[in-house]
Amino acid sequence: MELGFGILAVAFVTAFVVVKMLKPIAYLVNLVDKPGGRKDHDGVIPLIGGLAIYTSVCITTFLFIEQPIFIRLFLLAGGLIVFMGMVDDRYQLSARFRLAGQFLIACIFVYGLDVHIESFGDLLGIGELNPGWLGYPLAVLSLMGVVNAMNMLDGMDGLVGSIAMVSFIGLIGLFGAAGHTTFQYLCLAFTGAIAAFLIFNLWGSPTKNFRKVFMGDAGSMFLGLSLGVLLIEGSQQPTAAFSPVTALWFVLLPMTDMFTIMYRRIKRGRSPMAPDRTHIHHIIIRAGFSRKQALYVMLIIHSLCVVLSIVLGVVFQEWVVFLASILAIVGYQLFMRRAWKFIRWSHKYFLKASRLL
Repeated sequence: MELGFGILAVAFVTAFVVVKMLKPIAYLVNLVDKPGGRKDHDGVIPLIGGLAIYTSVCITTFLFIEQPIFIRLFLLAGGLIVFMGMVDDRYQLSARFRLAGQFLIACIFVYGLDVHIESFGDLLGIGELNPGWLGYPLAVLSLMGVVNAMNMLDGMDGLVGSIAMVSFIGLIGLFGAAGHTTFQYLCLAFTGAIAAFLIFNLWGSPTKNFRKVFMGDAGSMFLGLSLGVLLIEGSQQPTAAFSPVTALWFVLLPMTDMFTIMYRRIKRGRSPMAPDRTHIHHIIIRAGFSRKQALYVMLIIHSLCVVLSIVLGVVFQEWVVFLASILAIVGYQLFMRRAWKFIRWSHKYFLKASRLL
């Protein structure tokens, strides 16, 4: 317990200090986000959150965690995607180049560390579904999917960081219960580092001394990749800490949002990677909620997904949990079709409840 608090504290303090150190450098090298176009924030914001989180995780794992080949390659591949994200933040890489880079980095994990999908579990109630050799390419696609889901969700202060932190907190409990202390400590390092970033991201100012910072593509892609790797590694034998369908629930909200948005873009004749303002948090904001309220709504939904995945996984068989995830996805699609009517109704009663409180 004391070691866990120590890891959290060191990761938090390290990320906090690194952010303070990197801010002046970000302005010098123009690693900043400027308002304009779809970006309606105030001031010039340093894009150093991802690098700070990565640096903090590296230092903390070096101090507290043994360095087997998995951890070394984990940090190496993580560093590569952080570097690519920083280049993208600075020079705006094309979607094809980003996908190619993500593919190569995902292959390091899948073929270098043997992180692959060996079993989907008993999703249909007829026994385990084993993909065989397809487990390797499916793992690559899964990692790329989580990376892009987190990257595409990064459109509001605190959203990706909060979503990722809730998932890592859930993994701390699951890995701890299974006795996988190395992965548990790694998730603790991520949680502490993200918490420090969120202080700057949510409460920093574009103009005052305590300046705001953004995560950037470096941060969202690094968190997506790390989360994807830990979910695959933690759900597969012989060291499984939870079932594959439980892992699905940990990324259900960002993955469903991504595939829904991509489908709607293709249907309108646009590129599936083209940015727009049709994510669920954008719709919530346009319906009248403030940005903080929209963040709370998204965080509550994701937290429910994580808690439900753990509870349902203990109480019910895997096929029941999988059926629940399908129902949740269908419910999401029905909600998006009637989003405006429902959100206006919920906003009306949300305001009434807030006045009473």
